[in-house]
Amino acid sequence: MALKKLPSVASLKGFEACARLLNFSQAAAELHVTQSAISHQIRQLEESLGVTLFDRSAGAMTLSENGAALLPVVRSFFQGMSTIVEKFENNDRQKTVLEVFVHDSFATTWLLPRLAGFYARWPHIDIKISTVEFSRFDNPATQVAIRIAPKGSAWPGLHSVFVMAEQIFPVCSPSLVETYGLPTCAADIMRYPLIFRVRNRLNGEVVDTPSWDNWLKRTNVPLTPLNRTLSVPYTAMAVLAAMRGLGVAMARTSHIADEFETGKLQKLWNEEVDTNSGYYFLCTPGKEKTPEIEAFFDWLQEQIALQRVER
Repeated sequence: MALKKLPSVASLKGFEACARLLNFSQAAAELHVTQSAISHQIRQLEESLGVTLFDRSAGAMTLSENGAALLPVVRSFFQGMSTIVEKFENNDRQKTVLEVFVHDSFATTWLLPRLAGFYARWPHIDIKISTVEFSRFDNPATQVAIRIAPKGSAWPGLHSVFVMAEQIFPVCSPSLVETYGLPTCAADIMRYPLIFRVRNRLNGEVVDTPSWDNWLKRTNVPLTPLNRTLSVPYTAMAVLAAMRGLGVAMARTSHIADEFETGKLQKLWNEEVDTNSGYYFLCTPGKEKTPEIEAFFDWLQEQIALQRVER
């Protein structure tokens, strides 16, 4: 059905205010326009509808019969418009929650220190970190996983990308270097107090831990008795102990955020040893191009690239 030309929204707002206040001056003040403008709007509305909306006789302004019939229609229009606009605004502001399944140590030492940069770029995406049930993807459009595994691992039923190789290297606090001096060769590190990670199983799975034995073999240092000063169950705990000056920790790529830049830690020897493992980015096949997952994946790759430059 073709619609006749409808009155302007401004004239309807003017009419509603005048009908409610029954005073042109007060209506003009409420709408922040002049009384002349209100009078003009009402006159145009009456001419457009072909009826009189107000009775100005007897020295007081009242609604005419036609004005009384129009008022509830106008109010219903503005109420409906306000409701739908608010709904649109809420939808526009609604955030998406992206659930990231990740190892707790990786979340604590690598992911969390960098998340502020992600939120600054994508404030409409909230991150929910889950450290259990890596294989659960019950909401595939908004779930991803980051999991460590040997290079070349297969992930049946999942889209997978190898994103970060894992290297190990010895780190310590600057205060420890002041006490013991810098090593002139890899073998010199044997005179430092060493921090060991002793746990090698996690949830029933064998864990490829940062191993002093592996590093010494790769750097051709004899496996002489080591100066073990502290043993801890987690690599992140070993790194924290190293920052406190308790000894030298064998750190891994994923457990270093900005400690080198801030001066909390320094490498005791520059040679890094490949562990033949690394981190995979996982999601449900076909969902890697959804806006939230693609944004997180792109940011993840950027952060990994920046870490390579910083090291």
